[in-house]
Amino acid sequence: MLSTESQPITDVKACEAWLANASLADPRRACHELTMLLESLEELPPRDSDYLEILERLREPIAVAQHEHTKRFATRPLPLKDYEQAAFHQVVDLLTTFGRGYRRLLESMIDERPAHLRPALQGKEALLAQRALDCVVDLMLVHYRCRREIDGELWRDLHQLYRIAEGLGVEKAEVPTGRRKVSSAVEVYNRALLLALANPYALTARELGWLRRWSAMWGYKVELQREAEAFEGYAVDTAGNEGPQWRSNAEAGPAVRFLSTAALRRSVGSRIKKLEAGADPQELDLGKDCVQPECGRLLRTLLRAWTERPAPRQFARRLAPERTEVVSGLAAIHTAVGGKVLKSQARHWDYTRRDAEQLFIYQGVGGSGGEAAPAFTAEKWETLDESAIGFRLRRKGPGERLYHQQLLALKPAGAKVFMLCEVRWLVVGFAESLPSGARPLRVRPRPPPGGPAARPR
Repeated sequence: MLSTESQPITDVKACEAWLANASLADPRRACHELTMLLESLEELPPRDSDYLEILERLREPIAVAQHEHTKRFATRPLPLKDYEQAAFHQVVDLLTTFGRGYRRLLESMIDERPAHLRPALQGKEALLAQRALDCVVDLMLVHYRCRREIDGELWRDLHQLYRIAEGLGVEKAEVPTGRRKVSSAVEVYNRALLLALANPYALTARELGWLRRWSAMWGYKVELQREAEAFEGYAVDTAGNEGPQWRSNAEAGPAVRFLSTAALRRSVGSRIKKLEAGADPQELDLGKDCVQPECGRLLRTLLRAWTERPAPRQFARRLAPERTEVVSGLAAIHTAVGGKVLKSQARHWDYTRRDAEQLFIYQGVGGSGGEAAPAFTAEKWETLDESAIGFRLRRKGPGERLYHQQLLALKPAGAKVFMLCEVRWLVVGFAESLPSGARPLRVRPRPPPGGPAARPR
């Protein structure tokens, strides 16, 4: 491999030579080497025009490296293992460094020099803004894929980049993105807003994949306005550090932009009607991996999330300072709810909701299969709030690894028995805490004597 210390990269030709000799087959090594290359460019930056050409040449290898390395931690149970955490941080470092390169060049376009004294990147403002924003959105997607909370700094970076594009008047200018496609800064910005409104931490890996594609496809359907058409709507403060929230015109400052979603509503609504009439999702440009009824169900959820006022809670949530006992793992759940031992080699994220239903559907059926139940371990989670339809919990410190849609047995403070719940959303918070939302199943389970595999004869 060429050393960037002995042979600094000064133009795209030198970059091509570096890539020709680089060992990028292993994703971990590729992320490391590409990050080191980008950092060397920051230390000894080439001319602006050459810098941009180098960044553009590196787009594809960086996309491949981050895509492959993300597989090491995406959709894994939480908290991540050490090697999964390391992979996450490597991908974050790569995308952060890549985005800094584009941002450096973009910010050079707003310095105080007259335009004729900085001609190297004239006409490239729209491209730089789109690319810099795209890096931030990719970073957000990496966080969503491993269910990790996005901090305010990342939102602030996104808003600042959009304001720069808006200030330069290039937010709507389309630029090529490869494969005969075009995009703009505002489309990428809108994509980030649509992703956040979709409650991504509650989606399955497959649903999140669909959402990624659809948010890119429909980003241009959203218009940003200084006032809401109906006096209120989803809006984002471009001077702040948060995602979109429901606001009224009276609450809007000069930096607030409202999302006009009329065109988006028509496009999504039309596809929902066609799916209900039996249309093939692929024919509607939703993707060849989309299947019914899951595709239509997610579209209906997104239509509400993107275009409708947040629904008021049917059941009031209340603060619950007491701790909730949480049991995970099929064998431990079986013991907690029924007092019988279940011998199983399955990991606690391998079972499905069908296994949970069997806990009470086949109660009293099967062989005796039971023995005196040993004491099981129940974790003590903070109860942030609770209602008739769910719990919001948080664990600080180590504990069992949990999976999205996993089954849990919960016993709130004061309850006499455990109830069976399903993890509805899960996210690694700041300081490595683990907030989670759990929804009780409708029937209190009583496990069969022979375990959930028993069947009536």
